[in-house]
Amino acid sequence: MDIERCYRILQISETSSNEDISRSFKKMAMIYHPDKNPQRREWANEQMAILNNAYSVVMSYRFSRESAEAEREFKDAEVRQQSRTSPPRPDFRKPEPQRETFKEPDRDYLIARFVKAREDAKDVMYKYFQYSLDNFHRRDERRNIRIYHDIVTSLRKSYHLIKKYSSMTRDSELIEHFNVFSKLIFDFYRASECMNIIDSYKNSFEVDAYRMYKQGDEFLHKAQKELFFNRHNRGFFERKKTIPDLLYAENIFSTTLQVYKKSSWAIETSIKLEYVNSLKAYISLFFTAE
Repeated sequence: MDIERCYRILQISETSSNEDISRSFKKMAMIYHPDKNPQRREWANEQMAILNNAYSVVMSYRFSRESAEAEREFKDAEVRQQSRTSPPRPDFRKPEPQRETFKEPDRDYLIARFVKAREDAKDVMYKYFQYSLDNFHRRDERRNIRIYHDIVTSLRKSYHLIKKYSSMTRDSELIEHFNVFSKLIFDFYRASECMNIIDSYKNSFEVDAYRMYKQGDEFLHKAQKELFFNRHNRGFFERKKTIPDLLYAENIFSTTLQVYKKSSWAIETSIKLEYVNSLKAYISLFFTAE
């Protein structure tokens, strides 16, 4: 869906804050909710699906836009890298035009910068589960609103730094690691914005869709909490439990999309399914020795 159209659907502008977008989304959800339109529930379900999609597109777009914090850190890193080499002697001859060549940074330097950005992201993922911010009621508590905002800001910074490191190399092994982890960050954020609490039990079709979606979400929650929270507390990764949980989640989400593709929960389900695939790719690439 076109980003400008999404802004129009949500009745907000590009200059609106994320908080303004969330408020507008909730306000419009109250208007289009099937419970508010009992005489035209099918129409209301379609409108809610459009609204949910618009919200997801806008928030994902904002996350993936260039991060000012990441840009500053990237420039600082460039300065540090350049300062390691002695400056060239001045040459007063008229410079000859030169063809631009690709200058790839030192491999160890890129790896070190990637590890720093990766660990920063994992630290805030840990914090996400430490404060149980997957629970929307907990997230809306005054003390936790700022914590979640800081988590998103830090994830966005790491995401853009890693994307830049990926563009600085032609090393296929590094690019694969950079791309898999940056995609994981992006999908973690998108999944964190998905609703996981139903607000009405009046529509049996929506209730059934939610229950199947919620079942898959519980398996997904166990898997990601093991990766980003329990594993760090325990000191090792329980792969034999996590992989089956991801496969159960994948199967349930896929079935939900087949059976309830017209439900307003289809958007959340598709996002969570994509996140499952990112987690599987992450485990396959980063946990080969475990």
